[in-house]
Amino acid sequence: MTGEGIRKKRDPIFSVCFVVFVVACVGVLGTYVDEHYIQTDDTKVAYGDKVMVDYTGAYYAYYGEDGAVVFDTSYASIGDNDDIVKANEWTSKSSYSDFEVTVGSGKALEMFENSLIGHKVGDKFKVEIPVGEGYLAPGEEQTASKDITVPRIQVLTKAQFDAIYEDIDLKSGQTAITSAYGWPATATFNANDNTVTIVNNPENGETYEYIENEDSKFGKVTYSVTGTSGDITATMNITDTTSVDGGIQMLKVDVDGNPIYITSVSNDGYTYKTCEEKCNITLYFEIEIVSINA
Repeated sequence: MTGEGIRKKRDPIFSVCFVVFVVACVGVLGTYVDEHYIQTDDTKVAYGDKVMVDYTGAYYAYYGEDGAVVFDTSYASIGDNDDIVKANEWTSKSSYSDFEVTVGSGKALEMFENSLIGHKVGDKFKVEIPVGEGYLAPGEEQTASKDITVPRIQVLTKAQFDAIYEDIDLKSGQTAITSAYGWPATATFNANDNTVTIVNNPENGETYEYIENEDSKFGKVTYSVTGTSGDITATMNITDTTSVDGGIQMLKVDVDGNPIYITSVSNDGYTYKTCEEKCNITLYFEIEIVSINA
């Protein structure tokens, strides 16, 4: 009885000590978990940091918005998805990976690099890069009439011919082809100067489809022939375009080895540029910070 009484008197003290011990353990464990697993890295990008990013660049709007056309991305899920509208000059990559940027190095667009400053790992944000701050090329947009004149005889370099007529294995002698304008023609390869002579033979009054119409994403082009005496005269018809702010989604046309990008269309003519598609146009980037190496 005496021993039992003593034991009962000690139980409350033991219980209090046990509770204190448990609370202390929980506190220590909580601090460890917080420091090692819960706390986020609050390091923010600063000038000179080496940063790994994921990104998607588009024309006309940010990726996922109406009218957006993707021209570059680091995401395979976007690049390999044929249902996502891509630019005329889109080239699929064999692999996709994060992009390394050293802020202030000038190796990427200045506004792209500067937009990273102040962000931390995991941040996702958007940046619009206006025409004058994006990819630049000399020359301004030009206007042209839809009424065109095509030389009956055209001379292209072999490289120009191959770029337009990828599926034609041109050999010596005369070869019957469908010209880039869609009408019948003949092509003769001259190995001495590495040129190709094309003789155009359309029928007056006929309308022909530009040979890239089948693969075109942004519109259709046809040529209605109005004269065949001497050089060929025709009217260029541009249809099925998609309107965007200030014009249309760029439509690439290459009939003579000098590609143009049509940017707007009116009743009588059209506006175009001859520089690369990504040059002299507003760019819309979505960026995610993957890592920062200060």
